[in-house]
Amino acid sequence: MNRQRGERGKLFCAAALCAVLGAAGVVCAAATAPSVTGRLSVAAAGFILPDGALAAAQEGELFAPAASSEQAASSAVSALSSAVSAAEGQAASSAASAAESSASSQAAAPASAQAQGQNGPVETVMENGIQESTISNTGVQYGNVWVKNSNLYHSVDIPAVLAEEPDVSLKRDGSVEILLYHTHTTEAFQGDTRTQDNSRNVVAVGEKVKAELEQAGFGVVHDATCHDYPSYNGSYDRSGETIEKNLAEYPGIQVTIDIHRDALGGSGARVKPTVYVNGKKAAQIMIVAGCDDDGTLGFPDWEYNLRLAMRCQQAVSDLYPSLARPMHFCPKKYNEHYTHGSLLVEFGTDASTLDEVLYAGELFGKALAQTLLGLTE
Repeated sequence: MNRQRGERGKLFCAAALCAVLGAAGVVCAAATAPSVTGRLSVAAAGFILPDGALAAAQEGELFAPAASSEQAASSAVSALSSAVSAAEGQAASSAASAAESSASSQAAAPASAQAQGQNGPVETVMENGIQESTISNTGVQYGNVWVKNSNLYHSVDIPAVLAEEPDVSLKRDGSVEILLYHTHTTEAFQGDTRTQDNSRNVVAVGEKVKAELEQAGFGVVHDATCHDYPSYNGSYDRSGETIEKNLAEYPGIQVTIDIHRDALGGSGARVKPTVYVNGKKAAQIMIVAGCDDDGTLGFPDWEYNLRLAMRCQQAVSDLYPSLARPMHFCPKKYNEHYTHGSLLVEFGTDASTLDEVLYAGELFGKALAQTLLGLTE
């Protein structure tokens, strides 16, 4: 009887090994199959960032690259080796039980990882005309900081910029030192696209950022003046007037943040840049730093804004990996000439959900507060 059980055990082990070898072959074959990607047409919301987003699409850099065939093959070999060791050291019944347990744990892995605080990229999926993915690893890199440079005449030396001190020195004495505003105030998210309901557009994101800054002890004014309705044309001129009004009323303002939402993709698929932070989906953000690339913009002090933008990019990347898309360093002014602490920040796209962008607002607010706490008197 014991001899019969031993023979059956060997048969089960052999069968299990065959199954694993077959699976490994499928994995390797899939890994060596060429991937097919299409170029996305890009329409930035209200022509906010048409050149930068379009350049990213044209260069095929919108999405993080898939794992290489060598990586996939290595993973398959590793899995095979583990399975062989287990089969050699167990009886047939134990091997079958282990295989069953492994399959069960793999099926439950995504939910389990989220419950345990998953951080990092989402799986790329296409559903209902929306492509969800994580945009990362494009442009110039220094550590975990990435910068997409669309200037013709200016390069960017990330460590050198990080070593330079921003021209911002906050007191945290109860006075207003930070202005949040919205050039395109009606920009909204999945299901709305544009709305004057400030509980569902970029103003709601601004409230999340404000709450985090105030909790850190900063004086903040959040101006929800609508600049893009009923007329979209001239939005930046009108938001410039809002900045001037607030600078006159609160002369201590040193930092101004223009909060937007982006729009990527075309008729085939809208793009939804998303990332997991502590097991919860957040819309990716993009910090924008302008540059007077050819000297014609009347924006001579742009380097100071770049210093602050770079420090914010590093803080976000350190605290919440992949929450920030590569920072966009571009030949634009975007009203960033009013102070030496001016930024434009994009939150998600028109395909992002309100919950995702509100969460992103909270996270960015924490990272911004940490950055500014390092710039206090």
